[in-house]
Amino acid sequence: MAVPHYLWTFRYLWRKTTMKMKPLMAMALVSCTTAVFAADDRPYFGLQGSYISPDLDRQTDQGLGATLLLGLPAGDYLASELNVFGLKTDRLSSTDSEQLWGAGLDLAVYPFKRSASFSPFLLLGSGMQYDDRASNDGWHGFLNAGGGVLYTVNQRTSLRLDAKRYRVNDNEVAAGNAHLWDTRINAGVQIAFGGDTPPPVIAAPPPPAPPADSDGDGVPDSRDRCPNTPLGSVVDANGCPPPPPPPPAPKDSDQDGVLDPVDACPGTPYGMKVDASGCAIKTAKVVLHDINFEFDSARLTAAAKQSLSKVAEGLRGQPSMELLIEGHTDSVGADAYNLKLSKLRANAARDYLIGEGISPKRLTAEGLGEAKPVASNKTKDGRAENRRVEFSVTKQ
Repeated sequence: MAVPHYLWTFRYLWRKTTMKMKPLMAMALVSCTTAVFAADDRPYFGLQGSYISPDLDRQTDQGLGATLLLGLPAGDYLASELNVFGLKTDRLSSTDSEQLWGAGLDLAVYPFKRSASFSPFLLLGSGMQYDDRASNDGWHGFLNAGGGVLYTVNQRTSLRLDAKRYRVNDNEVAAGNAHLWDTRINAGVQIAFGGDTPPPVIAAPPPPAPPADSDGDGVPDSRDRCPNTPLGSVVDANGCPPPPPPPPAPKDSDQDGVLDPVDACPGTPYGMKVDASGCAIKTAKVVLHDINFEFDSARLTAAAKQSLSKVAEGLRGQPSMELLIEGHTDSVGADAYNLKLSKLRANAARDYLIGEGISPKRLTAEGLGEAKPVASNKTKDGRAENRRVEFSVTKQ
């Protein structure tokens, strides 16, 4: 399969057009040497895909190709660009195709100065192109004008989009028409030669003299309310020693609502109701709804064991206290079965406390079944209230 002309355009073009472009390249070099270079004066090259909308007299369809450009900045507003291109179009009336390749020299003008982000520009130039077609092929000169934009990606790379209108001196295509008008659009990347441009080095101003601090406590004399603080002292923002910390708040170690300094019965078991002196009230029962069991069994859940551990901790703090443990159920199921289940659950709570080191003599377990509800068994919430374990103090 033969390689299309527009893919080997650049090799052929350098051989065909170098001699013809020497005057234009000389003009570019002269213009560059007379300009004052900006901070970023690095030459650059570009690789672009090209689209051509040809003159109707050519009798060809739109085409595609490629463009290589080499640029040399001349200050912040100008750049000279040499571009080499190759394009291919298809004949409308046959399966033949035509190729264009050539080179041009453009002057790029940046009306708003080249910036570090987005830079529009204008293009004005001329050059030569070779029209390779079935008949009347040959070299033709052209003038072009257009514009484009640069979008900076980083210090070396920019995205480039430009469009140009070409006036080609070709009187061999249409009788009586000495010129052809083509439109081209190019898009690609533009990359600067060399490394990144280093940022300008700005000398830092000398630091201001520190304010006077006679006692060396870190607070300037102008706002030091306690001058002559001893060296090494801890001071606040005003240069004064901080006030002494407040005494610690009294604790309530057994969390019975009575502070430790006035608690006559420290270590009250978890959940016990106490009087003003912190001692358990014998006539009051402690109802623990968080002592739950696995469904239809007397096996304690993990949460129930946590609650019973708190009760055991309190009993260890009051070694003379004795408790009655009562198990209750809701009304779901037979009375006899619920009575048996409540006894098993009360004994399970007692056994757990014994396992925590509490003497069996201090614990009595009793199952009452569904005999003493504290809420209606007709609702789900009421039945949950009735499934409970109660603790009563039998001896203080």
